[in-house]
Amino acid sequence: MHTDSTPFNVTYGTGSVSGSLATDTIHIGTLSSSLTFGLATNVSAEFQSYAMDGILGLGRGTTQSDSQPSVMDVLSTSNLISSKLYGIHLSRSKDGKLDGELNLGAVNKDRFTGDLNWSDVVDNDAGFWEIPLSSATVDGNLVSLTTDGARTAIIDTGTSYILLPPADALALHSGIPQFEQSSDKQTFSVPCDTGSTIAFSFGKEVYNISSADWIGAKLDSGLCRSNIIGLQTFGATQWLVGDVFLKNVYSAFDFDNKKVGFGVLSDDDAEEADATASSSSGSSSAKVSQTGTASSGSADPTSSADAASGAQQPEGQKGAGGAAGKATASLLGFAVMIALLSSFVFTF
Repeated sequence: MHTDSTPFNVTYGTGSVSGSLATDTIHIGTLSSSLTFGLATNVSAEFQSYAMDGILGLGRGTTQSDSQPSVMDVLSTSNLISSKLYGIHLSRSKDGKLDGELNLGAVNKDRFTGDLNWSDVVDNDAGFWEIPLSSATVDGNLVSLTTDGARTAIIDTGTSYILLPPADALALHSGIPQFEQSSDKQTFSVPCDTGSTIAFSFGKEVYNISSADWIGAKLDSGLCRSNIIGLQTFGATQWLVGDVFLKNVYSAFDFDNKKVGFGVLSDDDAEEADATASSSSGSSSAKVSQTGTASSGSADPTSSADAASGAQQPEGQKGAGGAAGKATASLLGFAVMIALLSSFVFTF
């Protein structure tokens, strides 16, 4: 490994790292290439308790002229992958399956049923995988937001929870019977056996979030913590959508066509989530990754998150499955945290 004195620093939604640049050969599955990355010598307290070797940044890239090529840039320009895209399946630790999977250059069609539902990304300078959020519902009822503006979702596997601006988080939890809000207005608690179903819509597809994911640990009060937090990390209309949602879908990220795709989990993965939800919360009503056509009139622009106006409209999808003859890499049970907002960071 070659190191130099060029400094780097990254600030995340919570936490930060800093150090200097380094170059080494990376090996991902069957692929290998030289890569310049950030070698962290200082990390904030938020990162010191994680059992991980580093953060693999898979964001779209920023507009900074001095930024180093990302791992996806390197693999694509070296013709090591057939398409500049990747797919992710996240597993639940409580399931005990350890079958999380990262696919580089193609998607794994065995992980989802039907076609992927693609959304055009919202143009931004930060490199976010940000897409329009059509609506959010609780038990089929549209969440009535109290502030104006179409909502967008920043999709980030490096975020464990779902983080909403406080007013939006309160509006969502208000649809759950017997919810309570903490004194700091950021966290919420709900009955552990609540049968409420939370769903997000992207385009015309509706994705239910399993209670196994959005209902957290039991508190001294007898209620359970909600894993949907009232914390504004970016703009007032931007929702940071992390693993609480992403465990319920297969996710695909297409650089060239500037799109994010979600797939309905295959039967085995969906049934596993249903079983976990039933055993952890006692709820039998929460279904996982069921899709359907959003009902007419459910996307009221004054109270829900319609497609953001002025968003860049990229070219149509161009067969993101990948051409034959180019390598793809698949990692099962990977230990490196995948962060879609970040740079590539190793800590020692």
